[in-house]
Amino acid sequence: MERLAPTRRAPAQRCSDRALLLRRFPFGESSLVVHALTREHGRIAVLAKGAYRPSSGFFAVLDLFDTLELRWSARPGQELGLVSGAVLVVRRPAIPGDLENYRAALGLLELAGLAAREGHEERGLFGWLEEALDLLQRGKSPPGLIQAAFDLSFLRVVGLTPSLERCASCGQRPGAGSRGASFSRSAGGRLCSRCAGEARALGRAVEVLPLNLVRVAESLMVATPAMLEHTRIEFDLLARVREFVERFLEYHLETRLRSRRRAAPPRNTP
Repeated sequence: MERLAPTRRAPAQRCSDRALLLRRFPFGESSLVVHALTREHGRIAVLAKGAYRPSSGFFAVLDLFDTLELRWSARPGQELGLVSGAVLVVRRPAIPGDLENYRAALGLLELAGLAAREGHEERGLFGWLEEALDLLQRGKSPPGLIQAAFDLSFLRVVGLTPSLERCASCGQRPGAGSRGASFSRSAGGRLCSRCAGEARALGRAVEVLPLNLVRVAESLMVATPAMLEHTRIEFDLLARVREFVERFLEYHLETRLRSRRRAAPPRNTP
């Protein structure tokens, strides 16, 4: 009787990269499953054995919001890789110590998790997330302001930038009408009066936004972290900008963000 040759397992690939944890789950009595965003390898899912044991090298290291240098091994076709080392690079303890910062940071992690690809370089997305978390850690800007600005920045990173200065359909600069700015999420942004009329005639939803709301969103889209630390926006206006940006974001992502379903309104002071 002919014997079948034993199947040889593919060799494990050893990797090392900067990482930010997106989600984590207990596994068994003492281990941890981690979903992380890395700069060079994109999204990964790995198992940290014994992470909850005080004697483990991973104990109190694999926390949300911190930047890590992560080492792991993975085999082709294997669902989970195996963490072999984790070194803390940047600790951000102020974020979980403040409820509004914490909620804003969770929303940013959720966005990154929706966009991150497995096996692809994600330097742009990684840098976006680190900048936002650094701002929340410093605590000089209201969390709602950071959230609105980085939601807009996220849309730019993933190629969904709303058109706020020019008409999303014809590219012309809309005139400054007394009623405000015509805006269509399905069209991708602001519309001139002619394109807005055509969109309405086709049954598409077109809303009219206050011009100051559009101008604030436009400025936040290009604001640097240093500029945000010196930016102050009236409370009610910021709340309306946040709502507008979230609606646009969720429309194009085709999902409602779990972390923001019961979010408290933004606070008035940093």
